[in-house]
Amino acid sequence: MRSALLSAKKKTISLLNRGADILLTAEAPEGVWLARLGPAPNIYSREINYWVFAAALDILRNRPEIGLVYIHTTDYPMHMWPPAAPESREHLARLDELLGEFAETAPDAAILVTADHGMNFKSRCWDLEKALQQRGAPVRIAISAERDRYLRHHQGMGGTAWVHLRSGADEARVGALLSELEGVERVLTRAQAATELKLMASRIGDLVVIGNRDTVFGNLDSEMEVLPADFRSHGSFDEINVPVILHNAPAAPPVEYFRHNLDLARWMYPV
Repeated sequence: MRSALLSAKKKTISLLNRGADILLTAEAPEGVWLARLGPAPNIYSREINYWVFAAALDILRNRPEIGLVYIHTTDYPMHMWPPAAPESREHLARLDELLGEFAETAPDAAILVTADHGMNFKSRCWDLEKALQQRGAPVRIAISAERDRYLRHHQGMGGTAWVHLRSGADEARVGALLSELEGVERVLTRAQAATELKLMASRIGDLVVIGNRDTVFGNLDSEMEVLPADFRSHGSFDEINVPVILHNAPAAPPVEYFRHNLDLARWMYPV
């Protein structure tokens, strides 16, 4: 099947581009797309998602040989505004209108919608490296799993952290100290996290730390900071639940089949 990968963010294109016939990132669009759709909005806006959707509509109208269009939006609006805020309601209403245009433009197409995580207000951030250093248990590095180059989203702060130890002998002591920090919900070993959370062991820390609903981890000037009242992020167990929406997919299995967002692709492309 011929496919198109459309993303608000450049990083998606670099990670998932293999086999796609059309690649487009609104963060750095090629000239042909600028000529068709006009300049793309800033990456830190809700309007950039509308631009990506407009590109998808263009493909649906003009490229009938493309059998799969994959769209990756930015969650910047969800970081900035809670669901009831006027800006959030406008954003979701506009996306709903555009999904309606998809259905009208390609009435035979299935439309599948899901997300990678939820979002909540956070009130506390720990710098785990500094906290452990202060307690006499230094580590090689502690990295927020949500850390990326889009700092205005969440300042690199997220509810999961990878902790890489200086020595395997430090595991029990460091784990015990992490468990005592206010807001730390779970501390898992690499093996536990790989099994329980279905993570790739080679790409996580010796320890995996998960915060509660109020807590994130990141790089700070001090070991802990109280966050502004409007700070929103993700990464804890409290952001696990996501929507899975199927429209015009009569061949889909029963709703009970869809337990994870990846089940959408698992159903469409069984191994």
